[in-house]
Amino acid sequence: MELKVFKNLFHEPVLTCLGITFFVWWSGLGGRDLYLLPALIFLLVYAYRIWINKPLNIPVNLKRSFYRKKWLIIIFLVHIALFLAITILKYYSFSWNVWDVGNFSNKLYNIAQGRFYSSYLGTHDWADHFNPSMSPIALLYLIVPSTNWVTFAKTIAYVLVPPLIYQICREYFDNKEKVWLVTVILAVAWMLIYAPALNSLFYEFQPSSLAPPFILYAFLCFKRKNWLIFWLLMFLLLGFKEHLGAVWIGFGFYMVLATTQKKMGFFLIAGGTIAVYMIIFKVMPYYRNYHDSWSMVLGPFQDIPEKIIYLLKILIPFGFLPIIFWRFGIIAGPAIGVNLLSGEGRPQMYSTSFHYDDISSTLLMIAMILSFSSLSMLKIELLKQRKLFWWISSVWMVFLISLMPSSPLRVLYAAIPNQSHLEIRQELIEFDKFSKDDSIAVQTSLGPQFNRTNISAITQDRNGNCAPMRRDRLIVDTKYLVFAKTLNHYLIDDLEECLSMMRSSSDYKMLQGFHNLDIFIRLY
Repeated sequence: MELKVFKNLFHEPVLTCLGITFFVWWSGLGGRDLYLLPALIFLLVYAYRIWINKPLNIPVNLKRSFYRKKWLIIIFLVHIALFLAITILKYYSFSWNVWDVGNFSNKLYNIAQGRFYSSYLGTHDWADHFNPSMSPIALLYLIVPSTNWVTFAKTIAYVLVPPLIYQICREYFDNKEKVWLVTVILAVAWMLIYAPALNSLFYEFQPSSLAPPFILYAFLCFKRKNWLIFWLLMFLLLGFKEHLGAVWIGFGFYMVLATTQKKMGFFLIAGGTIAVYMIIFKVMPYYRNYHDSWSMVLGPFQDIPEKIIYLLKILIPFGFLPIIFWRFGIIAGPAIGVNLLSGEGRPQMYSTSFHYDDISSTLLMIAMILSFSSLSMLKIELLKQRKLFWWISSVWMVFLISLMPSSPLRVLYAAIPNQSHLEIRQELIEFDKFSKDDSIAVQTSLGPQFNRTNISAITQDRNGNCAPMRRDRLIVDTKYLVFAKTLNHYLIDDLEECLSMMRSSSDYKMLQGFHNLDIFIRLY
């Protein structure tokens, strides 16, 4: 049966071009955009077939050919291995930064030492982001202090999503074929195609990136009426970041609009709103001595065109189903709204290119399961008989292909460390051994390589001087300043100017014996 299906694919030019498109994109062969060439051929032939009233008929009943469980598991495991490899290679190629991987790793290291403290911020762990639920990871730092714990935890949380999608689908679809079909569609989106989710994975770490499996399992417990675990998970979610009360509010709106659990829904809406307010305006200010917020920039009516584009980017891949079935899509509304509330100072929050869509992407997956559960095969067949449906599908494919993220293999290629990276790491290990008890400041790309309390980041002031910094203030009690010219130097505008002034400074002396690092020791 499988050979017969592949034979049919090779005799269908449209599907052949689509297969080539996917392979070229997934493999990363020929660069970032080469897959657009076979994609263009596919779209042209696809449009021509619609024009002559012979639209492409892709069979839905593929269970016995493509959807065999063993092949799905193998493909899934391959991509888990890819994601884990990317995670570890990014560490050795210095792709992680102090903000935010190094900072949160430092917090966990300090918790393992018995103190809720951020060395880079110089303040309590919860002053910048509310994250008590990630604290158990600190136990792993007692075994081996390593930044890899926090990035591995993020990756594992991410790859747990497809199995949980499968479990939720089993609750909503009686037909096993539909269970597998919807699971495969959403798993492919999550693992390969949906850029907002994948960019959240491949970018830096945030405590909220650990939340997706807990959100999905909480929803599964709601469906199964397992109330004890449901409420434990809901309270746990509040500790993954200050805005996670949006999950409560989203669940509440869904319950009020689409279920019989309306009282619980109103309670969740009220509870989530109160939780967000208390954490952001009471708890966090207390831990930063009531200083102004470092990360919250509100401006809901700013950058309106950019925010509209952002909404299109997160909804187009799902064919606007969360809008069409708005009573289900509302579950993701509050989480999306958190990003839309940001002002001009934080455009990255509505760009889909950073880590800010981890929660909204997860909730949209739930919305898609609910939306698919409302679609009957009869409705789909009726739509397929309308030519307008096929033209709309062709436009949707154009946008879907244009919004494709980098494939996992391409990200893997970029993460492979070179010889210079390995040499820098070896010198960092040597430096770390003899400076273990001293205070140091590091170029931000070097921060995740260290696990110590007496560490800060290096910034550059208006005069071109480089100096240790804790958040917005400079510090003077630092013995060593460590630089690597070939690496990213966020917070330092002109690294050459910075190093030149350090060499000519009477306050510092450059250590000899390091070829890839520039290390300066304070003379007094």
